[in-house]
Amino acid sequence: MKNIHVIQHTHWDFEWYFTRNEALVQFVYHMDEVFNALQKQTVDYYLLDGQMSILDDYLDAYPEKRAELSKWVQAGRLFIGPWYTQTDEMIITGESIIRNLSLGMEMADELGGSQRIGYLPDSFGQAADMPKIYNGMGINNALFWRGLSKDKTKHREFVWDSEDGSKVTTLNIKDGYFVGVGLIEDDDPDNLMKTIVDGATLNDLALPVGGDQRYVDYNLKDRIDFYNRALENTDYQLTESNYPALFKKIDAQEDQLAHVEGEFLSSSVSKIHRSIYSSRYDQKYLNDKVERRLIYQLEPLMVMADRAGIPYKKSLLKKIWKLIVRNHAHDSAGGCNSDATNQIVLERLREADQLSYSTVDYLTRKLAESQANVQLNDLTFFNTLPFPIKKTVKFSISLTEQNFELLADQEVIPVDILKITKQYSGQIKRDESKYQASDYYYIFECKAELNLPALQWQQLVVKPLTGVATALDISNQTLIKNEHYTVEYTDGQLTLTDTLTKQSYPDFLHFEDGGDEGDTYDYSPAYQDQILLLDFKQAEVACQVGQTGQQMTLNGTWELPLDLQERADAVKSTGRVKYQLTITLQANQPISFHLNVDNQVKDHRLRAILSSTITAENSFADTSFGYIKRPVVDEHLHDWQALGWKEEPTAIFPMLHYVNIHDNQNSWTVMSKGIKEYEIVGDHHQQIALTLFRSVGYLGRPDLIRRPGVASGNQFTYIPTPDSQLQETLHLKFALDIATTFEPAKTMKDFMTYAISQPFYQVQKLNLFTNTLRYFVMHPTQQTVTTQPFFELTNDQLVFSSLTESQDGSGWLVRIYNPNKQACSGKNVLQLDQDYMISETDFVGRLHRTLGEVTKVSCETFAPGEIKTIKINKKE
Repeated sequence: MKNIHVIQHTHWDFEWYFTRNEALVQFVYHMDEVFNALQKQTVDYYLLDGQMSILDDYLDAYPEKRAELSKWVQAGRLFIGPWYTQTDEMIITGESIIRNLSLGMEMADELGGSQRIGYLPDSFGQAADMPKIYNGMGINNALFWRGLSKDKTKHREFVWDSEDGSKVTTLNIKDGYFVGVGLIEDDDPDNLMKTIVDGATLNDLALPVGGDQRYVDYNLKDRIDFYNRALENTDYQLTESNYPALFKKIDAQEDQLAHVEGEFLSSSVSKIHRSIYSSRYDQKYLNDKVERRLIYQLEPLMVMADRAGIPYKKSLLKKIWKLIVRNHAHDSAGGCNSDATNQIVLERLREADQLSYSTVDYLTRKLAESQANVQLNDLTFFNTLPFPIKKTVKFSISLTEQNFELLADQEVIPVDILKITKQYSGQIKRDESKYQASDYYYIFECKAELNLPALQWQQLVVKPLTGVATALDISNQTLIKNEHYTVEYTDGQLTLTDTLTKQSYPDFLHFEDGGDEGDTYDYSPAYQDQILLLDFKQAEVACQVGQTGQQMTLNGTWELPLDLQERADAVKSTGRVKYQLTITLQANQPISFHLNVDNQVKDHRLRAILSSTITAENSFADTSFGYIKRPVVDEHLHDWQALGWKEEPTAIFPMLHYVNIHDNQNSWTVMSKGIKEYEIVGDHHQQIALTLFRSVGYLGRPDLIRRPGVASGNQFTYIPTPDSQLQETLHLKFALDIATTFEPAKTMKDFMTYAISQPFYQVQKLNLFTNTLRYFVMHPTQQTVTTQPFFELTNDQLVFSSLTESQDGSGWLVRIYNPNKQACSGKNVLQLDQDYMISETDFVGRLHRTLGEVTKVSCETFAPGEIKTIKINKKE
C-alpha cells in the first residue's frame, strides 16, 4: 500500500516581482484563513513555508496574534521554521546560512517549536556542505526540489552525505512543491499517482498541496475523500499529514536508501538558473562586503572590545544580521526581481552597511582613545583575524604640519604618501578670502607595511616634522614589479612574468564583451551576437613606484554596441564605456585588480579573462566550508535537449570567494570581492573567465538560446527591469595568486588577508568628519585599556570561520574547519594567552564535550571537510 501524505502548505516568496510590503497585505488576510481553517478543522495541519521573516513582519503589524499563533504551533498543527528566509545556498557564505537558521529557529522556538527540517523547496541549487550545516544546527532531515540529476540518483528518497560524515535523510520533490494542486483542481487520480510515485523507493510518499502565495484549500478533506473513493481498488491511500510525520516514516527505513554526496546543480528536471550568480552585481557586491565586515571584522572586534570592558552588543548584531539574511532568500539573493523589489534589497543592504560600518568606527575610536598614555595624533590599527598578518595597509591621517614620520616602538616605518590635500577646519563662510591660514590642515593618504599580531591592535606614533612632504610621483613608465611579479604594458596588452619561475604570460589579462539576450535569471547569448575581445590600446598609462609597492593605472574607453539592435547590425558601435584599471603589486600579496567601468550600454555581459598555461580538466571553487571540484565541460553539453533538460548545462558555476585551476607544477587562483561567477574557457581550457556583471532589461524572457520555452518568473507578461541594465559606474575588485600547488587552507587565509581591511583610528581634533560619528563626543572607558593577546589559530591546515559570543554570554565561540579532502590533525589548534575552560559545542553553543582547562587547545582529528565549534569560557 502506498501511503500518500497530503501536506497542505503555502509557498510564500518573501519578495519577487512584488515587494515584501505588497505581499504582507495579502499575508495578514491569509493568516485569518489559516487560523479559521485550523479552528474549524477544515485542515488538520498547515505549513507556513518554513521561514520566519513573513511571521516577523506579521507579528510586527499584529502583536496581539502572537498567542493564537503559538497555540497552533504548540498543538502540533501549524508548522513554522527553521529558516528566517529560505536562503540561496550557492553564493551566500556558510556563516550567513548558519545565522539564518539560528535566527529562524530561535524565533520559531519562542512561538512553540521549530520544524527541524531543512526545508528549501525552491532554492536554485543545493550546496554540497548543507548536511554539515544542518547537522551542526541539530537538523537531520532535508527537502528540496531543484538540482538533482538522475546521474546522481534515480531515487526520490536518499541519504545526503558530506565528506566529514554528516548526513541528512532527504526527500526530493522533483515535480515541485505545487504538484499536489492537481488534487484540488483535476479529477485525474491515476495520472497524479503516476506522477508522484515516479522515482519513489518507499511506500510513504509526499503530495504537497500548495503554491506561490496560495490560499488555504477549504475543500482539502473533500478532495482527499474523492480521490480515496476513486482509488479504492488500488494500492494508494491518501491521508492528511505533515513533513515531520512523513520523515519519521522515512527515517525508519534509512537503511534501504541510497547514499549521495556533493552539490545538486543540474537542470535535468527543473530550471536551475546557473548564471543567476552574475545578475545585479551591485547587490551581490554590497552583500558580500557587509558579510565580510560582519564575520571577519565586526564580530571579532566586539569580542576584543568585550575583553577590554566594552559590552558585547548581541541585539545590535542580531538587528544587522536580520537585515542581511532578508536579502538571502533565493530570489532576493539572485536579483531576479522587479526593480521596486531590488531597490528595497539595496536599501536594506545600505542600512546594514551603515550600521556595521558605524559600529566598527565606534569601537575602534573607543578603544583607541581609552589606551594608556594615548597622545594626540596617535594612530591605532586593529587586526580582527586570529592569525598575525604582514601586509601593506592604506590609511589617512590629518595634521597641521606638512610632514611627518610614523613610528612603531620608536622604529620608523616606511610610508608612501599617495596624495596630500589641504583642508579648511574653521567655520565655513560665504567669503572664503576671510579664512585664516591657521585654520587649515593637511590630509595625507598613505600606505605602509605593518606587522599586526592576532586579534590585537597596534598603537603607532605620528610624529610631525618640519619641511614639506611630497606625494609619490606619477610617471608614464609602462612596467611595475616586485619580488614575485612583473607586469608590463606593451601595445595595448599586458604581459605578466613570474619572477621566481621566469615564466612569462603574454596578454595574461583582457576583457570580453558579448550580447546578453537573457534575463535576470539567466545569461543567454544574443541571437545575433558580437563577441568583442577588449584590450587597452590607446589607454593612458600611469605608474606609481613606492617603498610599499608599485601600481599601474590604465585609463581608456571601449567602443561597444549600444544595444542588441546595434550588436545585430554589426555596422558601427556607438556605445562608449570609460574604464580605469588599476593593477597593484605589494609584497606577500596577490596581484590586485580594481576596474571601474562607466556602463552606458545595454544587454551585454562583461568578463575578465585571465590566461594561464594550465590545461584544466576541472575547476576548484570554495564552498561554505570547503571547496568543490567541477568539470570544465558538462558531459551533457551536447545532448541536453534530446534528454529534455530545462536549460543548457554550460559550465558556468558559482564561487564564494575564489576559483582555482592547477596541474602538477602550477596553480592559479582568482579571488574576488563580490564577483560570484566563473567559467573555464579557451581552446585548451587554460583561461579563467570571471563574469564581472550582466546588463539585462527584463525579469523574464521566453525562448532563450540557453533556456528554450516559457519565460522564467511570470510566464504571461514581460516585466521590464531597466534598473537591471546597471547604467552606472561599477567597481569591480579581484586578485590573482600564482603558486606551484593548490593549498585550500592557505588560499582561504590569503583571501582573508587580501579582502579584509584593518580598521584604524587617529586621535586628532582637526577633522571631525572622518566618519559620521566622529562629530559626536565620547567618554573613554573608565579604566584605560591595553592591547592583549587572546588566541591564535596555529594549525595551518584549518580555516577560521567565525568568532562570536555564545547565546548565554558565558563564553566565546570559535568556529574553524578543515577545507581539505583528507583528514588532518586536531593538535595545537588554538594557542591561548592563558588557561581557559574549553569545550566543543554545536554551532549555537550546546555542549558536545569538555576539553578541560588548557592554554593550548587540541581536538580529535578533523575529518575531511569537518567543522568544529570551540567554546572558550569567560573568566569569572
